[in-house]
Amino acid sequence: MNTSASPVPGIFHFLQHSNVTSQDWQALCQAITTAYLKLHWQLDTLDLDTTPVICEQTGNCLYQFDDNLLRLGMTFFNGECFTHLAGDPLILYRRQTPHALIRCDTRGYPYHWLVMAVLLLANTYSPTTWTIESDVPLKQWRKVAHWLTHHCRLPVSPLS
Repeated sequence: MNTSASPVPGIFHFLQHSNVTSQDWQALCQAITTAYLKLHWQLDTLDLDTTPVICEQTGNCLYQFDDNLLRLGMTFFNGECFTHLAGDPLILYRRQTPHALIRCDTRGYPYHWLVMAVLLLANTYSPTTWTIESDVPLKQWRKVAHWLTHHCRLPVSPLS
């Protein structure tokens, strides 16, 4: 649990401008699954102090190996509520959805790593669909992008 009095980076805002094409969504889902499985099975590649525990959107039900954090037309997950490591869920939709949650505050909890990975992949596989803003330093984004590229063997759009 984060007991620091100072704010921890981990706020993500994302605005969806259009639908994701079927082909791009399929590629994105495959990439997200690859990253999730790498995170799940090879935690040593992350270089993190606390292991990310990935749950469904409420943070109450742990995703098991055979679970998929992708559902029909959306992906969603959170950290673990039981250990007080859940924040806002990350929810991305294939179709532009009015009144959809467009903010995710991870409070810097370990699932933050997968949130960043998913947003980097979303920006890579469907670059004109979302505008993504965050208070996370560029150095952290680059670390996750490096992990995706070198450990997951997934392409990532260049970061500026």
